Amino acid sequence: MKAITRNAILEAKAGTPWDTCNKILYELCERYPAHTDRGAVVAKILIIGRAYAAAIERRKNKTAADQNDDFYLTSVAPAVMNSEIDQWLREARAATPGTQDGSRTLLMIHGKVTELFSRISDLEKRSLASKYLHFHVPQLFYIYDTRAVKAMRHFAYLVPRASRTDGTSDHEYRKFVEKCAHLVAHIRREFGLKLSPRQLDNLLLASLADKSRATR
Repeated sequence: MKAITRNAILEAKAGTPWDTCNKILYELCERYPAHTDRGAVVAKILIIGRAYAAAIERRKNKTAADQNDDFYLTSVAPAVMNSEIDQWLREARAATPGTQDGSRTLLMIHGKVTELFSRISDLEKRSLASKYLHFHVPQLFYIYDTRAVKAMRHFAYLVPRASRTDGTSDHEYRKFVEKCAHLVAHIRREFGLKLSPRQLDNLLLASLADKSRATR
Protein backbone atom coordinates (compact mmCIF):
# COMPACT_ATOMS: atom_id res chain seq x y z
CA MET A 1 0.00 0.00 0.00
CA LYS A 2 1.31 3.44 -0.93
CA ALA A 3 -0.34 6.59 0.39
CA ILE A 4 -0.54 9.42 -2.14
CA THR A 5 0.41 12.85 -0.88
CA ARG A 6 -0.03 16.24 -2.52
CA ASN A 7 3.73 16.76 -2.38
CA ALA A 8 4.36 13.51 -4.25
CA ILE A 9 1.89 14.56 -6.94
CA LEU A 10 3.42 18.02 -7.26
CA GLU A 11 6.89 16.50 -7.55
CA ALA A 12 5.63 14.22 -10.33
CA LYS A 13 4.20 17.23 -12.14
CA ALA A 14 7.44 19.18 -11.68
CA GLY A 15 9.43 16.62 -13.64
CA THR A 16 12.59 14.57 -13.22
CA PRO A 17 16.25 14.77 -14.33
CA TRP A 18 15.24 12.57 -17.28
CA ASP A 19 13.10 15.33 -18.78
CA THR A 20 15.87 16.50 -21.12
CA CYS A 21 16.24 13.01 -22.60
CA ASN A 22 12.50 12.70 -23.01
CA LYS A 23 12.25 16.17 -24.54
CA ILE A 24 14.65 15.09 -27.28
CA LEU A 25 12.46 12.07 -28.06
CA TYR A 26 9.28 14.15 -28.12
CA GLU A 27 10.95 16.61 -30.46
CA LEU A 28 12.15 13.79 -32.72
CA CYS A 29 8.59 12.56 -33.15
CA GLU A 30 7.27 16.11 -33.62
CA ARG A 31 9.84 16.78 -36.33
CA TYR A 32 9.20 13.44 -38.07
CA PRO A 33 5.57 12.57 -37.26
CA ALA A 34 4.99 10.43 -40.36
CA HIS A 35 6.37 7.07 -41.46
CA THR A 36 7.28 7.78 -45.07
CA ASP A 37 11.03 8.33 -44.73
CA ARG A 38 13.12 5.23 -43.99
CA GLY A 39 15.79 7.14 -42.08
CA ALA A 40 13.24 8.80 -39.81
CA VAL A 41 11.45 5.50 -39.14
CA VAL A 42 14.72 3.76 -38.25
CA ALA A 43 15.78 6.65 -36.01
CA LYS A 44 12.54 6.76 -34.04
CA ILE A 45 12.15 3.03 -33.47
CA LEU A 46 15.82 2.47 -32.70
CA ILE A 47 16.31 5.42 -30.34
CA ILE A 48 13.02 5.06 -28.44
CA GLY A 49 13.41 1.29 -28.15
CA ARG A 50 16.97 1.39 -26.91
CA ALA A 51 16.47 4.38 -24.60
CA TYR A 52 13.54 2.61 -22.96
CA ALA A 53 14.97 -0.92 -22.82
CA ALA A 54 12.42 -2.21 -25.32
CA ALA A 55 14.48 -2.54 -28.50
CA ILE A 56 12.70 -4.23 -31.38
CA GLU A 57 15.85 -6.16 -32.39
CA ARG A 58 15.37 -8.35 -29.32
CA ARG A 59 13.58 -11.08 -31.21
CA LYS A 60 13.23 -14.76 -32.06
CA ASN A 61 14.82 -16.49 -35.04
CA LYS A 62 17.75 -14.09 -35.21
CA THR A 63 20.36 -15.16 -37.77
CA ALA A 64 23.95 -14.13 -38.43
CA ALA A 65 22.88 -12.78 -41.80
CA ASP A 66 20.33 -10.51 -40.14
CA GLN A 67 22.38 -8.36 -37.79
CA ASN A 68 20.84 -5.48 -35.87
CA ASP A 69 21.58 -2.66 -38.33
CA ASP A 70 20.50 -4.71 -41.34
CA PHE A 71 17.37 -5.77 -39.48
CA TYR A 72 16.25 -2.15 -39.07
CA LEU A 73 16.82 -1.38 -42.76
CA THR A 74 15.52 -4.57 -44.35
CA SER A 75 12.76 -5.66 -41.95
CA VAL A 76 11.66 -2.98 -39.50
CA ALA A 77 11.43 0.09 -41.71
CA PRO A 78 9.68 -1.59 -44.68
CA ALA A 79 7.10 -3.28 -42.44
CA VAL A 80 6.28 -0.05 -40.60
CA MET A 81 6.21 2.07 -43.76
CA ASN A 82 3.88 -0.41 -45.47
CA SER A 83 1.49 -0.46 -42.51
CA GLU A 84 -1.37 1.93 -41.78
CA ILE A 85 0.42 3.45 -38.78
CA ASP A 86 0.05 7.04 -39.99
CA GLN A 87 -3.71 6.61 -40.27
CA TRP A 88 -3.76 5.09 -36.77
CA LEU A 89 -1.80 8.05 -35.43
CA ARG A 90 -4.20 10.51 -37.07
CA GLU A 91 -7.03 8.79 -35.25
CA ALA A 92 -5.08 8.92 -31.99
CA ARG A 93 -4.37 12.64 -32.33
CA ALA A 94 -8.07 13.29 -32.93
CA ALA A 95 -9.10 11.38 -29.80
CA THR A 96 -10.00 13.16 -26.55
CA PRO A 97 -7.96 11.83 -23.60
CA GLY A 98 -9.91 10.80 -20.54
CA THR A 99 -13.12 9.94 -22.40
CA GLN A 100 -14.61 6.54 -23.18
CA ASP A 101 -14.19 7.11 -26.90
CA GLY A 102 -10.61 8.25 -26.32
CA SER A 103 -9.86 5.12 -24.32
CA ARG A 104 -11.34 2.88 -26.99
CA THR A 105 -9.20 4.59 -29.62
CA LEU A 106 -6.11 4.33 -27.40
CA LEU A 107 -6.57 0.59 -26.89
CA MET A 108 -7.47 -0.16 -30.49
CA ILE A 109 -4.40 1.60 -31.86
CA HIS A 110 -2.05 0.20 -29.24
CA GLY A 111 -3.31 -3.28 -30.14
CA LYS A 112 -2.61 -2.70 -33.82
CA VAL A 113 0.90 -1.36 -33.22
CA THR A 114 1.66 -4.20 -30.79
CA GLU A 115 0.58 -6.67 -33.47
CA LEU A 116 2.71 -4.87 -36.09
CA PHE A 117 5.83 -4.91 -33.90
CA SER A 118 5.18 -8.51 -32.88
CA ARG A 119 4.99 -9.62 -36.51
CA ILE A 120 8.36 -7.96 -37.11
CA SER A 121 10.10 -9.47 -34.08
CA ASP A 122 8.13 -12.67 -33.36
CA LEU A 123 7.93 -11.49 -29.75
CA GLU A 124 5.34 -9.69 -27.63
CA LYS A 125 6.04 -5.96 -27.93
CA ARG A 126 3.29 -4.23 -25.92
CA SER A 127 5.85 -2.22 -23.94
CA LEU A 128 7.61 -0.88 -27.04
CA ALA A 129 4.25 -0.12 -28.67
CA SER A 130 3.12 1.90 -25.65
CA LYS A 131 6.34 3.90 -25.51
CA TYR A 132 6.52 4.49 -29.26
CA LEU A 133 2.91 5.69 -29.32
CA HIS A 134 3.41 7.81 -26.21
CA PHE A 135 6.14 9.88 -27.84
CA HIS A 136 3.92 10.48 -30.86
CA VAL A 137 0.74 11.29 -28.89
CA PRO A 138 1.91 11.98 -25.32
CA GLN A 139 -1.40 13.13 -23.87
CA LEU A 140 -3.20 9.92 -24.85
CA PHE A 141 -0.93 6.89 -24.38
CA TYR A 142 0.22 5.57 -21.00
CA ILE A 143 3.73 4.13 -20.69
CA TYR A 144 3.66 0.41 -19.95
CA ASP A 145 6.52 -1.76 -18.68
CA THR A 146 7.22 -4.12 -15.81
CA ARG A 147 8.29 -1.30 -13.49
CA ALA A 148 5.08 0.64 -14.03
CA VAL A 149 2.99 -2.49 -13.49
CA LYS A 150 4.87 -3.27 -10.27
CA ALA A 151 4.45 0.30 -9.04
CA MET A 152 0.72 0.26 -9.77
CA ARG A 153 0.34 -2.59 -7.27
CA HIS A 154 1.29 -0.13 -4.52
CA PHE A 155 -1.99 1.66 -5.23
CA ALA A 156 -4.20 -1.41 -5.46
CA TYR A 157 -6.35 -0.12 -2.59
CA LEU A 158 -7.32 2.88 -4.73
CA VAL A 159 -8.04 1.23 -8.07
CA PRO A 160 -10.58 -1.54 -8.73
CA ARG A 161 -9.79 -4.77 -10.50
CA ALA A 162 -9.69 -4.44 -14.26
CA SER A 163 -12.70 -5.53 -16.28
CA ARG A 164 -12.82 -8.74 -18.29
CA THR A 165 -11.20 -8.80 -21.68
CA ASP A 166 -13.31 -7.55 -24.57
CA GLY A 167 -11.21 -9.40 -27.14
CA THR A 168 -10.46 -6.28 -29.19
CA SER A 169 -7.27 -5.04 -27.54
CA ASP A 170 -4.13 -6.24 -25.81
CA HIS A 171 -5.41 -7.66 -22.53
CA GLU A 172 -2.47 -6.71 -20.30
CA TYR A 173 -2.22 -3.17 -21.59
CA ARG A 174 -5.98 -2.69 -21.29
CA LYS A 175 -5.90 -3.72 -17.62
CA PHE A 176 -3.03 -1.31 -16.97
CA VAL A 177 -4.75 1.57 -18.79
CA GLU A 178 -7.95 1.06 -16.79
CA LYS A 179 -5.96 1.30 -13.56
CA CYS A 180 -4.11 4.38 -14.77
CA ALA A 181 -7.41 6.07 -15.61
CA HIS A 182 -8.83 5.24 -12.16
CA LEU A 183 -5.73 6.55 -10.39
CA VAL A 184 -5.69 9.77 -12.42
CA ALA A 185 -9.40 10.26 -11.68
CA HIS A 186 -8.84 9.68 -7.96
CA ILE A 187 -6.03 12.24 -7.86
CA ARG A 188 -8.10 14.81 -9.70
CA ARG A 189 -11.09 14.21 -7.43
CA GLU A 190 -9.18 14.18 -4.13
CA PHE A 191 -6.49 16.77 -4.83
CA GLY A 192 -7.85 18.83 -7.72
CA LEU A 193 -4.69 18.04 -9.72
CA LYS A 194 -4.52 16.66 -13.25
CA LEU A 195 -1.74 14.28 -14.26
CA SER A 196 -0.64 13.61 -17.83
CA PRO A 197 0.52 10.10 -18.77
CA ARG A 198 4.13 11.25 -18.38
CA GLN A 199 3.46 12.75 -14.95
CA LEU A 200 1.66 9.60 -13.84
CA ASP A 201 4.70 7.59 -14.92
CA ASN A 202 6.86 9.92 -12.81
CA LEU A 203 4.61 9.26 -9.82
CA LEU A 204 4.68 5.49 -10.32
CA LEU A 205 8.45 5.29 -10.68
CA ALA A 206 8.95 7.57 -7.67
CA SER A 207 6.85 5.17 -5.61
CA LEU A 208 9.22 2.34 -6.55
CA ALA A 209 12.22 4.40 -5.48
CA ASP A 210 10.53 5.24 -2.16
CA LYS A 211 9.73 1.56 -1.56
CA SER A 212 13.33 0.57 -2.31
CA ARG A 213 14.70 3.12 0.18
CA ALA A 214 12.21 2.01 2.84
CA THR A 215 13.37 -1.63 2.66
CA ARG A 216 17.12 -0.94 2.91
